[in-house]
Amino acid sequence: MAPSRHHLPLLGVTIALCLATLTVAASPDDTTTLAPSPEPELPQPTAYEMLERYNFTEGILPEGVTGYVLRPDDSFEVYLPGDCSFRAGSIHIRYSSRVAGSIQPMSITGVEGVKVKVLLAWVGVTEVDRDGDQLRFSAGPVSKSFPVDTFAHSPQCS
Repeated sequence: MAPSRHHLPLLGVTIALCLATLTVAASPDDTTTLAPSPEPELPQPTAYEMLERYNFTEGILPEGVTGYVLRPDDSFEVYLPGDCSFRAGSIHIRYSSRVAGSIQPMSITGVEGVKVKVLLAWVGVTEVDRDGDQLRFSAGPVSKSFPVDTFAHSPQCS
């Protein structure tokens, strides 16, 4: 018994749906095989989550990060909606809308886009290191350590 006309469109939709879930993958001998579609990508961790993976607290970045890039060579760029400044304890900190550097566990080097006020001048932060429960910020010839808890939470820009 031949299928009726009413069942043919449904059969075509079923076949199309089955084919849509498969991808064609070429094998080394150039024969074609069908393989399941790859799993969907997991969401990218936030910049704050990445800091924690490198043993830093989220509070070394202000709230409002709009994106970041972390390259295989450990260089990075972090983007903020605009320039930002705030006080952390007794220090004034200023962030540019783009912060860059290189990150390793417990060490951020080659920092660009972060300045601290030393006396009357703004000096660029070049390095941040973690030593136990202390964070050491280096700015030019000056370095100063703070308890990690000082940077437990991301500050709001003013």
